Amino acid sequence: MGTSKKKIIKIENLQPGMIFTAPLFIDEHNILVRANEPIKKTDIEKLLKWGIDKVYTEGEILLDSDTTQLKTDDKSKNLQELEELKLSKEYAKLKEFKKEFSDRMLEIGQKLRRNFRDLIEKKQFNNHEILSEALYLTNQITEYQFFPLLLLGLRISDDIIVHHSLNAACYGGFLGKLINLSKGKIQEIVFSIMIMDIGMYYIPPQLRQKNYPLTEQERKVFYAHTIYGYKVLTEHAYVKQALAITALQHHENFDGTGYPKKLKKEEISLMARVAAVVDRYTAMLEDRYHRKAKIPYEAMRILLSQEATHLDPRILRFFVGGMSAYPIGSVVQLSNHYKALVISGNVSSPLRPIVKLIFDDKGNILKDLKFIDLSKEPSVTITKVIDPVQENLNISQLI
Repeated sequence: MGTSKKKIIKIENLQPGMIFTAPLFIDEHNILVRANEPIKKTDIEKLLKWGIDKVYTEGEILLDSDTTQLKTDDKSKNLQELEELKLSKEYAKLKEFKKEFSDRMLEIGQKLRRNFRDLIEKKQFNNHEILSEALYLTNQITEYQFFPLLLLGLRISDDIIVHHSLNAACYGGFLGKLINLSKGKIQEIVFSIMIMDIGMYYIPPQLRQKNYPLTEQERKVFYAHTIYGYKVLTEHAYVKQALAITALQHHENFDGTGYPKKLKKEEISLMARVAAVVDRYTAMLEDRYHRKAKIPYEAMRILLSQEATHLDPRILRFFVGGMSAYPIGSVVQLSNHYKALVISGNVSSPLRPIVKLIFDDKGNILKDLKFIDLSKEPSVTITKVIDPVQENLNISQLI
């Protein structure tokens, strides 16, 4: 294949039925289709399976013998099929990885709990071990398009602090990805959120577990967990100040009403501003002594109303865009009477996420993968959010 005449064709521009006057190459030596032969849908599926996003040719495009021109609606249909193939591939990859990830998260929970205990008992805190696990989580967050689905229904630890820390760290890393931070910065965010609540162990258990409003004195004791955490991380765990600062600042509010120092806006570190969003969101998804867990939609609604002034508006917009106003993991009913699972947000259309259909309009479970990008299907809307508990649905099994 002569390099001087080589044309690059992106996979999204390929359509079944296209014919070229010269062979279509995958690389310098491997042919996808020969000259004057139509491209098949299976050819495009192979490219997706192999992770190939472009092909090469020295030829010109022809139309097949039955077509005089590629109609706009045909092109749109083919692009839609291509997008669905991509979604199917990403979803199948995540589903295959789910069991391995769940097992690994339980191991990480045990390691984090052990290191927390060692630190409280004034033994050595294994910085390297926790940083290594933060890198593992970062790799999965950046690898899997629908990463938050892996967290649905996952009980990481019976220790509430450990469970929350890892849950929030994963969402924090996902938010870092949405903000388009570097992989190294995402790892720092994951690590800093994993360890930010160590100070909670210095608060009396009866106070942590209280299921009615705290008194003013009790509140002061409780608020001190941020200071305890920062001090033990910097003075005994030898965590860098730039990473330990999340423990100190994750309860500071963007409007200056938080604690312990009433910092505001950019006075709060970027990692702590990210942590503030995911700390509040994930806490609402978890059972507490004084309340039951909320469904993702309710948690997001509270975040956007009661908590909005406390959070960095730019970071919050990224989170809502990537998670959707109907957050990933929500079960929704559509205007066509199908029920669906939200699997991804649309940054430009927070109210119109990407969904996977799970039940048809007769209530029958769908075995084949079928996706709808609601931002591209204006005729289909979300009419209701469903509480899985009330309808006896196991979210983890619906993935």
